[in-house]
Amino acid sequence: MSDHAVSRFAQSLINAHKSGKRIAVDDDARALARDDAKAVMQTVAKGLGQTPAGWKVAVIDGTPAYAPMFAKDIRPSGAHFPMIEEGYLIEIEVALKLAHDLPHRDTAYSRSEIEAACGEWVVGIELIGSRLKKSPGEAPFPAWLADSMGNAAYVTGPSVAFSAIKDGSVLPVTWWLDGVVKEDKIGGHPQNDPILPILLNANAPDDLLGGFKAGQIITTGSLTVPTLITGKGHVEAEIKGIGRVTLTVAD
Repeated sequence: MSDHAVSRFAQSLINAHKSGKRIAVDDDARALARDDAKAVMQTVAKGLGQTPAGWKVAVIDGTPAYAPMFAKDIRPSGAHFPMIEEGYLIEIEVALKLAHDLPHRDTAYSRSEIEAACGEWVVGIELIGSRLKKSPGEAPFPAWLADSMGNAAYVTGPSVAFSAIKDGSVLPVTWWLDGVVKEDKIGGHPQNDPILPILLNANAPDDLLGGFKAGQIITTGSLTVPTLITGKGHVEAEIKGIGRVTLTVAD
């Protein structure tokens, strides 16, 4: 893809961030290659005057992938958000807050090194609301990746020391919408292991924004079934052993 086309798509995303209006999946979005996505994310960050305060990490069809969550989009528990036309997908997640940098390097990180860099477990709620008009399943993956994998906001609640949780694969999670229980379960992480996506992505560096740094939070996937809300509501979630987090969506 040409540098000009990458710049055009990045500018469209910058405009969408600022205006709150979604953009069409146009020829530039459809032509975007995965390698172009990191250049788009770098340009968007610069255009917004933002740096990553966190990262979404995932494993897509067996391949690691990650994207920035900007400081403007990470809010404390109790945050309020306006509803958007297409609604939000709600995901209850566990994140890790880094105590140490995980810089890009040629030698692979071991799991013990990743765990040593993780200072705290954090309970969070992600709002998925893409800047792209098509749904996540319809947008080409590179465009979806370039759009921070649809991250609209991330709300953080309490945290506990990494050593306080012995097994991140069996975290009991409950969440409520307007006081009604939506899910109450144990586990549910996509890889059944919140550390693994961090390890895989740290060993496959693919960004132009400085990589994983101390103080950033890394969220590794939803513990619950993503649920669409299209009207106002109060969301509350608890991961036992970590704490509760809330947010409110208004009309």
